[in-house]
Amino acid sequence: MSEDVLSRADLPGTDLEALHRVEETLRRNEFRLRTLFNTAHDAIFTMDYKTFTDCNDATLRIFQCKKEDIVGQTPYRFSPSHQPDGRTSEEAAMEKINAVLQGEPQFFEWVHIRLDGTPFSAEVSLNRLDLEGDVQILAIVRDISKRKQTEQENKRLALVANNTTNMVVIANAAGEIEWVNPAFERTTGYKLEEVIGRKPGHFLRGPKSDPEAARKMREQLRNGEGFKEVELINYTKEGKPYWVSIEVQPIRDNQGKVTQFIAIESDISERKASQQALEERNEELVKINAELDRFVYSASHDLRAPISSLLGLIEVARMEKDPQSLERLLDLKKKSLLRLDQFIKDIVDHSRNTRLQVEVEPVNFEALINNALEQLQFMDNMERIWRVVEVNQTGTFYSAISRLNIIFNNLLSNAIKYADMDKENPMFEVRVTADDQKAEIRISDNGEGIPEESLTKIFDMFYRASTKGVGSGLGLYIVKEAVEKIQGTIQVQSEPGKGTEFILTIPSLVNQR
Repeated sequence: MSEDVLSRADLPGTDLEALHRVEETLRRNEFRLRTLFNTAHDAIFTMDYKTFTDCNDATLRIFQCKKEDIVGQTPYRFSPSHQPDGRTSEEAAMEKINAVLQGEPQFFEWVHIRLDGTPFSAEVSLNRLDLEGDVQILAIVRDISKRKQTEQENKRLALVANNTTNMVVIANAAGEIEWVNPAFERTTGYKLEEVIGRKPGHFLRGPKSDPEAARKMREQLRNGEGFKEVELINYTKEGKPYWVSIEVQPIRDNQGKVTQFIAIESDISERKASQQALEERNEELVKINAELDRFVYSASHDLRAPISSLLGLIEVARMEKDPQSLERLLDLKKKSLLRLDQFIKDIVDHSRNTRLQVEVEPVNFEALINNALEQLQFMDNMERIWRVVEVNQTGTFYSAISRLNIIFNNLLSNAIKYADMDKENPMFEVRVTADDQKAEIRISDNGEGIPEESLTKIFDMFYRASTKGVGSGLGLYIVKEAVEKIQGTIQVQSEPGKGTEFILTIPSLVNQR
């Protein structure tokens, strides 16, 4: 036996035991390394300058091949002909390998192909191994296809979210905002940096927000549930209310735990305004239809009354021979005809007032009043009634002359019809003060007056406050309609036996020309 070589039998007992322990440790370490090598989730393989020399089980799973398909193959065998940068896979792979062999570790993204030719994205790390003079390259390949797909989807979603007109809010599991899109910023007035970490309900809700809807939303979020099409009034940073339709979906991890919430919010203010306008219009139509039914019923009754009276008077007149009695019958016929004429006039005024558009033009109140008085000059007792007209008009006043004619004709005819002719000086006054902003009209008389219990009813359709029975019950109703059409208001003050005063305040419609 040479001096530099010793057999195990020549070793002392303690050295032999130590050697066994070292060998056992090496075997265990090798087993652990081999186990780690084969149980790793990433593909791990070794290669020399030109070919693969070994690989783990994950490599076979990822590349969908057998070990003999890998070992002995070139490093670009499982790569497409070209990489995304346009270079050939062979050229790019050899560049990386040469760099590693020069002692420069490499970490990069790469497109591989599986055995069947299916491409997939991967992260690759290359490191040099010096094993007792044998130089190897350790390669670790991680399949990042799903991550890349997710990144692409996120990019597309981010592009959509940033360009959609809908508001998008991403919040954490606690409901605290992590991100909002530009549409949210435009609609609410809040910037992203102002809302991060805040809960939407803490700064978007206001006095008109439905507390019950907000409570149900909070409850569903606490339970990790989403919801759809919850409509709610929110408020902008400036305090302006707006209607929003909210849909929220939870985002869960692989274990089903909620990690985030994503909310899609649509501004439905215009839709709500249209809906409200439609509802108001429907309510108005219901009211109009009810009034129309009542109008037709009452009008038919009031139209038939003077006609029936005339028919009766005609039959009586046929049998009457006395000239004086005939003259009296003629007077009665005239009154019936006048009543019928007045009623038809009121119906026409009502129809015109309801249907005609408001046509705005300059108003000369003095000319308007004189025209009304001229039309009324042949009414009974007109020549015995004292009248005062005072007009103080400065600037140009704009309104609907057709409506003002209806107002003056009806109020002045009432002052004449219900004048107290037993008084020494029956009279009425018309006083107008107007400028370019508004007009105040006061029409007063010293006539019969209106009972207190009738003051709240005189503007109702077909209501008659007087027992004379000369009116249609439409005049004051038409007046109120006309006043409202030109955006004015009307008030009445009256005392039985002393007289009545109507006070009208009407704005100039200069902006509606």
